[in-house]
Amino acid sequence: EQQAQAERHHREMMQVLQQQRSQPPPIQLQQQPEHRAQPQAPRGNPIFREFCRMNPPNFGGQYEPTEASEWLFCMEDMLEDLDCTPTEKVTFATRHFRGSASNWWHG
Repeated sequence: EQQAQAERHHREMMQVLQQQRSQPPPIQLQQQPEHRAQPQAPRGNPIFREFCRMNPPNFGGQYEPTEASEWLFCMEDMLEDLDCTPTEKVTFATRHFRGSASNWWHG
């Protein structure tokens, strides 16, 4: 039961991340460089600085359901305490992708 719930939660979170990744970028008034892997969280953003002080874990993309679920739960707990938008939550979390997770996110 708990394993199935964790796997279901993992699939839901990955769907949200995939949807976020596939959404077209907002219209910009000035042209931006063609190659942008992901939006950069401004280092001057006080919410991002606070998030970094929480020492969030990295995720390497291994599909060990328990490990992936633990990472998701940890990130959700950290981000829930911050006053940030859903887009910022995705940006902050995906900045901690490494290895195959980073490769998947960057396409």
